[in-house]
Amino acid sequence: MNPVRNPYKKILYVAYVATSIDGRIAQNNHSGTDWTSKEDWNFFQQSLKKIDAVIVGHATFKVAESRLRRRNAIVITSKVHRPKTEARTVFFNPRTSNLKNFLRKKHYKTVAILGGSQIYDYCLRHNMLDEFYVTVEPYVFTAGVPMFQGGKFKKYKFSLVLVKKLNKSGTLLLKYKYGN
Repeated sequence: MNPVRNPYKKILYVAYVATSIDGRIAQNNHSGTDWTSKEDWNFFQQSLKKIDAVIVGHATFKVAESRLRRRNAIVITSKVHRPKTEARTVFFNPRTSNLKNFLRKKHYKTVAILGGSQIYDYCLRHNMLDEFYVTVEPYVFTAGVPMFQGGKFKKYKFSLVLVKKLNKSGTLLLKYKYGN
């Protein structure tokens, strides 16, 4: 007999972001991450093997659609009123439906937050960032998409739990946990 999962058990939310030294995650909302190192890509792919589902914004989904359609993907978009399912992809509007309840009902244990900046910001404001992996690539972009969308000022405290140099070029992997 299979044990019944508690639908209110806490989901582990893990964010992954690759950034330049100056905190930019992309040139624009339609550009990809072809500037990141192979070491970051390998870490990211290995990490996703432990994930039940991913959350992305609509722009991120369009950039990586072919890869994301192979996963349980929740695409945050204002273009739908109710959740709309296409194979393993759910298009979801958190203004009209409760995202946390939806994820609990799916019995997901670990959900990855993959961006973009509006999604990182949304998840941060809604207590959906327990762990945060930041790969810092040795570039300065001077312009582009920031890691977080921003808005009303609020401070969130994370604790650094891992620093790892991924390659000779100076790519760093940082792991943070929310709270003290």
